[in-house]
This record gives sequence, C-alpha cells and structure tokens, in this order.
Amino acid sequence: MKSLIVDSDPVDCKLLQEILAGLGECQTFNNGNEAIMAVKEALGAGAPFELIALETVLSDMDGTTTLFEIREIEEEWELGEEEKAVIVIVTAHADRESITTAFSAGCDDYIVKPFGSQTIIERLRKSKLRDQVHGAKTTDRETLNPIRLVIDRFNSGMLELPSLPKISIQLNEMAKKGLDFDEIAALLKQDMSITSKIISISNSTYYGAITKIKTVGQAIGRLGLNVTKQYVDAMCNRNFFATANKKYSKVMEELWTHSLYCAVASEVVAKFLRLDLEGDAFTMGLMHDIGKVVLLQVAADLESRGKFGGEVDHEELFGSINAYHNKFGAKVLKKWNFVDEYAQIALHHDDLGGMDAASKDLLVVHFANLFVKTIANDGIDQTGLKIEDAESARLLKIAPDMIGRIGEQVDKQIAVYG
Repeated sequence: MKSLIVDSDPVDCKLLQEILAGLGECQTFNNGNEAIMAVKEALGAGAPFELIALETVLSDMDGTTTLFEIREIEEEWELGEEEKAVIVIVTAHADRESITTAFSAGCDDYIVKPFGSQTIIERLRKSKLRDQVHGAKTTDRETLNPIRLVIDRFNSGMLELPSLPKISIQLNEMAKKGLDFDEIAALLKQDMSITSKIISISNSTYYGAITKIKTVGQAIGRLGLNVTKQYVDAMCNRNFFATANKKYSKVMEELWTHSLYCAVASEVVAKFLRLDLEGDAFTMGLMHDIGKVVLLQVAADLESRGKFGGEVDHEELFGSINAYHNKFGAKVLKKWNFVDEYAQIALHHDDLGGMDAASKDLLVVHFANLFVKTIANDGIDQTGLKIEDAESARLLKIAPDMIGRIGEQVDKQIAVYG
C-alpha cells in the first residue's frame, strides 16, 4: 500500500509514519502544495497513492482545501471510485463544523488526535483498503500520548491551568505599569515567609551588609525594586515547580534548578553587557521553560487520577514534552497576560532559526539557557556545544574571556538563594 502523510506537526507525523510504514511505501509532507504536487506526480507515473492522511492545519493552506484540490485532480484524471485514494482527516479539531466541512470536501474518514495504532488500523479495515491491512498488527493497547491530550484539552478550553501564586501575578501587573516602593512593601507584608526571606537576603554578605536590616521597607531600599521583585518571583514560583506525583518529583526539581540558574544567568549577562531590555531578564529566564513545567504538572496530575485510561509510555511522554513545550509555553504565558516578549522567549529560546531578527531579550535568555546547559552542569540536556560558538554569543558580542567572569558572578548570586 502506498501512503501519503500531510501534517505540519513533526511528532504526529512521525507517529503516523511508524504505524503505516509496515504496510508499504510512505511519504510525508508538511504543507498542502507539496502534497498536491506529489499526488500529480504519482498519478503521472502510474503509481497513485492509495491512502492519504491529512491534518486540517498545515503551514501553507488548510487541509480541507488540500483535500478538495486532490479530489479535483482525481476527477480530472477520470478515476473511478475504486481507483481514488482513501483520504482520512487526522486532526485535533473535533468540532462539528470541521467534521462536516471535511466530509463535504470528500474525505472518507475523520480521526481525532491523539490516536494509536489500533485506531488507525481498525478504521482502515472498514475501508476499501481492508484487504491490504488485513494482517497488520496493532499494539495491545492504544498508544497513549498524554501531552497531546493535555494540549487538545487546552485548545478546546476544557483544561484549567494551574494558577500562578497571587503575589507573582500582582508583581507582574506592577511591573507593567512601573514598580512602586510602597506598593511592593505593602504586598510583601501579606506573606511573612517572603518578608523574612527578603530581609535575610538583604543582610547577606553578597550585599555587603554592615548595618542590620530589620524591616521589609529597609530591605527593599538596600536591594532595589527590581532585585526585590526577582527574589520574590523566585520564591513565589518555587512551589509551582512541584508535583504530588512522586514519579516526577525529581524531574520537576531538575527543571526548577535549571530555570533558576537560567534566570540568574540572564540577569548577570544583561548587567554585564549593560543592556536595556524590554522585559525583566531574571523573570524571562525563570519562565522560559514554563511550557515543560505546566505540561508535566498537568500530565502527572491526570495520570495520578487515572484520566488517561491506560498505562503511560514515559519515554513518549518526555519526548512529547520536549517537542511541544515551546508553543505551549507561549500560549500559557499569553493566557496569564504576560507581555508578548515573554511568549517569544518561551517559543524560541531553544532555537533562533525561526526568528527574522531576534530581540536582545531573546538573545540573552537563549545564551543563558545554553550557558546553564554547558557550563553550570545542572544535569539537564547537556549539548556539548561550545558556548562561545553559540549564535546568541556572537550576536551579543560575548567574547570567550567574558564567559568565565559571567560564570563567577552567576555562582556568587546563586549562593544567595541557599
């Protein structure tokens, strides 16, 4: 059986390809125009596709338009019903309008993501391709993709996101309109644990404490408004990087360590280079991987409550988190009303390739993220890349001799957090 997969999502495309690979030749494309051209070429060569799996969301046109054009091409070739390809829409969109439109355009079946091998094979066994998939094997259970389920729920408005700490939300709002000494002091007095920690930090040797600070107002005066906000952000969000599911507690702890180091490194780099950024370097660094945190947090909670209806493949879980966390993180930050620069950092902090002109904010966090992975040795995703060769280092004009000094300053500042 000759198959064509058209899907701009690399994870879903790979999964579907693995399912169909055992049934014969399988080609993949991420946009409609290339798929249409491939259909024409296959017909011209006398070896047409027998199965076409289409996502409705593609990089250049919607899948329904692609479907309609493919059916038009088949009509031009005067193909009989038995000669036409079986076209299956495989998508995350489950609303009635999308389904009705797809069938009106000529699809044979409609499968909603996430999907497993059993779903795909069973549907094909009910089509005119039944003889070609008769002996196809499926797994003992559906291949569960918990992260796709979480994202689908989020996109449909059925997922209630974890809430950021109240003080963190209020600080974010204060930062938008300009931080105010009295407002921050009043806010911090609402939480004695944060107040005492801020006073303790202001009395640390890092800040050259001589006179003993006794009040939160004095502490803010010594630390400054922006630095105070950074420490409060870190303290507020520490508990957010946690899960009641012990199976994932170690991973969440590693994510916290990485995010805190990245926040400190971002702040140090911004100060070292005397950059005037749009956002707060520390907070941008702290929140860059928020997509991973929320996806893992929600998936762990749903798994604990048996909401996935079967065993979770943890290798697939973490692979999906890595694949989807950038886009998801950007959506979460927008949902939480962070300014767009934070969303852009969540989206592109791992790869600057998709940016026409990266902002200084993004370059700082991109560099800090790589710095932590390659220098700080925090145990997460070690790349082996020489930090001085990073694109962000080149664009920020960070010379190799600066990196050691940046590292020394990061170590000193991290020590303040205990």
